Amino acid sequence: MPDATPSSEGATKRAEREREVRDLGEVVEIQLRTRDATVQRTEQLAGELLSRLTRDQGVSMEQALLLCGNAVSRTEGLRLRRQYERSAAP
Repeated sequence: MPDATPSSEGATKRAEREREVRDLGEVVEIQLRTRDATVQRTEQLAGELLSRLTRDQGVSMEQALLLCGNAVSRTEGLRLRRQYERSAAP
């Protein structure tokens, strides 16, 4: 088998690097899609719980947010509840 020439070694290294870069890009995409799905599920659940607190239990949004440790603003709480209620509507 003939010795590899410097140019063929360079081409091989470039191809390996390009493959690694492409693979890393795919992993980043997968991780971001996973994050987005997790955020969506978490927001859906938070909205459902805020709806149960405010609609089913009669707690004001302000009180519900206090019970949640003021983790979100009133605007955000309303958005989460509204988003849940729209998705749960028949």
